[in-house]
Amino acid sequence: MNLIEEIDNFIQRTKVAREQKRALAAKMAVLRKPSSEIQSLLGVSREFVTKWKNKAIFEGVESLRLQYKGSQGYLSTEEKAEVIQWLQSQKDCQIDHLIGYIDRQYGVVYASRKSYYELLDRAGMSWKKTQKVRAKRNKAGTPWGWSQVS
Repeated sequence: MNLIEEIDNFIQRTKVAREQKRALAAKMAVLRKPSSEIQSLLGVSREFVTKWKNKAIFEGVESLRLQYKGSQGYLSTEEKAEVIQWLQSQKDCQIDHLIGYIDRQYGVVYASRKSYYELLDRAGMSWKKTQKVRAKRNKAGTPWGWSQVS
């Protein structure tokens, strides 16, 4: 199988648009299409075309794949489920209590509070502070329903 056939197979197999763009740029460059035409059609730079053509030729078509797989989460799926179950068993939970619980149980302290907010949300809890409601006062100056002690 020649390089063009390998690239065609790669384009058919991949569902990732960025990988397809890389493969198309490499294929057109190998077919000796003018770089300006490739740039115009794909909306890429000349350097992009050269880079992915060279990778396909010298490292193989699989080198066109995205290499970044994301970082591994601090808590496993099971640990997150345990935290959510713990949250749901709480009558109410302040963010500082959640931070302390996760630190004590799993040794994890997130850099951002967003991760804690997401856990609270998944547990069906709100992270927003409740507003204090000011009691209305009657003419005697005591809150409604209260009697004045003499």
